[in-house]
Amino acid sequence: MAARYPSARDASVTPSPGFFDQLNDAQSVINARGLIIGVERRRFAVVAADVVWPAISTAIPQISLIDPEQSVTDRFLAARIELNLDAETTTYELFG
Repeated sequence: MAARYPSARDASVTPSPGFFDQLNDAQSVINARGLIIGVERRRFAVVAADVVWPAISTAIPQISLIDPEQSVTDRFLAARIELNLDAETTTYELFG
């Protein structure tokens, strides 16, 4: 991770400290952490030329993004949604 993102966190390459009573507990935490940070996640900023009101009360907003230039055809979580009523646009920050 440090080689891929050198400016991430505090640029420290030392492992995070952790104390466990059992070796199995430590391995469980290592496995869970690997699932979270071990997969490359992609982020995109997308502007829609219309005001799109999300239905956040019914589900987590997910967006299908198709962009041949970026080699993307997938569904993403909308981490941020910004409605600009004056410009009549909706800006999405997609993560996934």
